[in-house]
Amino acid sequence: MIIKHFERLDDIPGTEKFYESLPVFATQEYAAYLKKTKNYNTVWFYGIISRNIKVLIPFTVRKKYVFTTGMFLTGVIPLDKNITVDIEREFLNSIVALIKKEKICDWIQQPANWALFRVVPSNSIYCEFGTYRINMVDKNENELYSKIARQHRKVITKAINNNILIKNGTELLEDCYKTLTASPSFSAHEFPSKIHLQILSDHLKHNLHIYVAYKNSIPLSSVIYCSDISCFYGLYSSRVNSASDEGTNHLLHWQAIKDAKLSGIQYYDFVGARISPAPNTKHDGIQRFKRHFGAELLKGFLWKMPISKVKYFVFNLLVRALFFIRFKKYKGDIIDQELKRNK
Repeated sequence: MIIKHFERLDDIPGTEKFYESLPVFATQEYAAYLKKTKNYNTVWFYGIISRNIKVLIPFTVRKKYVFTTGMFLTGVIPLDKNITVDIEREFLNSIVALIKKEKICDWIQQPANWALFRVVPSNSIYCEFGTYRINMVDKNENELYSKIARQHRKVITKAINNNILIKNGTELLEDCYKTLTASPSFSAHEFPSKIHLQILSDHLKHNLHIYVAYKNSIPLSSVIYCSDISCFYGLYSSRVNSASDEGTNHLLHWQAIKDAKLSGIQYYDFVGARISPAPNTKHDGIQRFKRHFGAELLKGFLWKMPISKVKYFVFNLLVRALFFIRFKKYKGDIIDQELKRNK
């Protein structure tokens, strides 16, 4: 396999053959958003077998102070239906070797939770992870609704009877952000700022969807989605405390599922799922909510890798020290948390 990379997706030979089928997170537009908001520089690695491009993956890099971090934006993207996990492993191992040789970054950090890998490269730090996804192929609206758990359907009906109104459109950003900041789970470190969301909307345009649930014109819950030709991804979800008994999230997701189906999209992805979370925990409740919409668990991996072990160690030491002086507990990323939980 021959590995090459370009700084612009459009410069890859034959891009027009597969551009429309790429995940939204692998597009030039998403890379431009990352550049504008966080000064990430994105490259696209691709693998050539028998003179044809067979696999592709976007990789983004940012330098801050003396540290340079790298991050994959998606899992390996097969451009041929016959791509095996062995080919994907070879592709990743070759990319890692190139990153080390050219000293592209000091470490490869955990990717976003939508970037699931079927296989991981040698000597990586990894954990099993997944996502709940609804397969809408060859299913009509009635069939999709029948797959939803009875209790969820009752809550949806309750929300309709309680005059919950679902609206969608990027013009709802202000109301959406109100529910984000009012949500008990809101964290400035986990949710983008309102300015960043506006920039995301400007770059993705029709591939960004904002849904807000209202009662008496008051926004109670919201979900921000990104979409591509095949999938609707639920990126950020929130609700205010007063919405907990209204069924707003249930009705909102159902409306988004219907809209996605109507637009010809094949999959509805809730994005991110811990594998076998402890019973009666927060994560267990979240998984159950997703599963009861008729979604199936798809399993894969998240991974990361130190390139410069010294810089990786120093950076983690500084982060832990920062948390300590702020009297906060450092939990690490998802990989750290899952490895600790499964010891």
